[in-house]
Amino acid sequence: MPQMGGQKEGTLDYGQFLSEVQANGSFTSREETEGAVASVLMAMAEVLPREQLQALATRLPPEVMVFLRRSGSEPDPLFDSHLFLGWVVSSVDATGGRDETTGGLDMTASYSGPEAIRRAQCVFSALKKRIEPDHQQVLADLLPEDVNGWFLNA
Repeated sequence: MPQMGGQKEGTLDYGQFLSEVQANGSFTSREETEGAVASVLMAMAEVLPREQLQALATRLPPEVMVFLRRSGSEPDPLFDSHLFLGWVVSSVDATGGRDETTGGLDMTASYSGPEAIRRAQCVFSALKKRIEPDHQQVLADLLPEDVNGWFLNA
């Protein structure tokens, strides 16, 4: 499998990367931005082979390397788009919001699938700027069904 090309290791500042993701997602705080970055990278770590994780790690700030460590030794073949979105939603501060369809307080109403997809794409967009197009396709081919499309369309 080809290695990813792009920036040299250490050339991307963590603050710069977070600022880009924050601008992409119109996130209101650094904490919210860091949560999105962490959850997306941790989900990617569960599905990408070690070789691709290592190649991706060379394109990102050293501060995010901890999120590219997988819980198992191999990619999880059962990690699908629903699990991926679950990891992304888990970083959202669920302080509650009005669900206008019922008029009541619903802790997860505003953080459904579309919001998780939006957050993932904000991080994906920043990631894609750091890797060459042919390697973007390599990564997309390794992501779960549906997630690969979100990645390519980010």
